[in-house]
Amino acid sequence: MDNVIIAQHALTQYDINVVSVSPVAQSGAAVFKIEDNCGLLYSLRVHKSKISTLEKIWTRSDALDSELVWLDALNRDTSLTLPVPKRNKQGSYVTQVDDINCTMLSWVEGEQKQYFTSEQELKSTAEMTAALHHHASKWQPPSSFIRPTVNRARIQNALDLLKQPVREGLLDAHDVQILEAAGEKAMVLLDTLPKNKLTWGVLHGDIVPPNIVFVDGVANPIDFGACGFGPFLTDLAITFTFIHPNARQQYIDWYGKHFPLPNDYVAQIEALFISLVLIGMRNALGIPESNNWLPTHVKKCASREFGRYANGEGFLFTGTPCWE
Repeated sequence: MDNVIIAQHALTQYDINVVSVSPVAQSGAAVFKIEDNCGLLYSLRVHKSKISTLEKIWTRSDALDSELVWLDALNRDTSLTLPVPKRNKQGSYVTQVDDINCTMLSWVEGEQKQYFTSEQELKSTAEMTAALHHHASKWQPPSSFIRPTVNRARIQNALDLLKQPVREGLLDAHDVQILEAAGEKAMVLLDTLPKNKLTWGVLHGDIVPPNIVFVDGVANPIDFGACGFGPFLTDLAITFTFIHPNARQQYIDWYGKHFPLPNDYVAQIEALFISLVLIGMRNALGIPESNNWLPTHVKKCASREFGRYANGEGFLFTGTPCWE
């Protein structure tokens, strides 16, 4: 079945009268905007990934249920404006159509952007991130809770997968050697990080402008599909792939006013930045159209952040970011 038919089958299992079904996006899942007869809006996700290299755990029923259990807790315990998970007629967060899992959330109104456009947006995003981490530092997940972890295995897997396009001539061997050197160094540092309530827990995992809706400059997080366990600074590292080096210290200062920073936060963020860019490349390898841009992206990374990191030089606050 194609995604539209799967969505229509899934909708019959929810207690709503559907007026319209509109496709919105397709990446880790196919997303549809749903309107009911009362004018209420929902986001229906059909968890069929178009990324062939995406790990299977992301579409598993127990992992999807855990994501929505956390979202439910965030809605109960914080004042953040968030998607609200909706249960189906059987009382479950996960709806199955054949062997495909689907989930439903309330639609969060606001403006999505491709990049940050003001200092206020950055400040609000930093404060919102700190609020998420404050909650996670206090929250005890249930024993059934399962989400992926940012760890050595995932980074090593990304490095291993990057070797195939080198053999195929798509990526430059020297560029990938630099990526490997930086990745190895990042993994060594991440292996040493402590896991305590103020440094490690459940995190959003993808706080970037397309996953935020802004209302009068206030940042509201959406798309918790990449949430999982890891160092809290993971969320800052992924956001920094969208923030120029000369604005990152101010962002850290805003965040630090609401949630404590470890003493070696610069070293940790740089290692996580390297790790997350590698995982992003891993996912890109599973999308055929990435052949059009991935070689250039890899070359820029190797000559900028990754090259400096491999040589023992800092990059967080200086230099030209790979996306320029």
